[in-house]
Amino acid sequence: MSRERTRKFYRENEDCVIVTYTQSPFIPAKLYGRPEDCYPAEGGEVEVISVKLASGEEAWMSDAEEDQWITDIMENPDEDLGPDADDLRDARMERDQ
Repeated sequence: MSRERTRKFYRENEDCVIVTYTQSPFIPAKLYGRPEDCYPAEGGEVEVISVKLASGEEAWMSDAEEDQWITDIMENPDEDLGPDADDLRDARMERDQ
């Protein structure tokens, strides 16, 4: 259910890099109500597929850049990342019954 996305980032030397990644939809936890209606948070994982310079050439990324870019992606997700979390939860609950 994850989708492939791209996002531009700028390195310290001001080079523009285009990061292609996948991110699964985040479903927030429900921690109130009857115990059988509660569930933990799930999803939101980000996996970097490729890094390219703006010119299209393959590029590398350091561990620090990867951590920084993934954190930025997770904290600022794309608006149309996926289906509504409530719809996913309802579908999961129907499936489990």
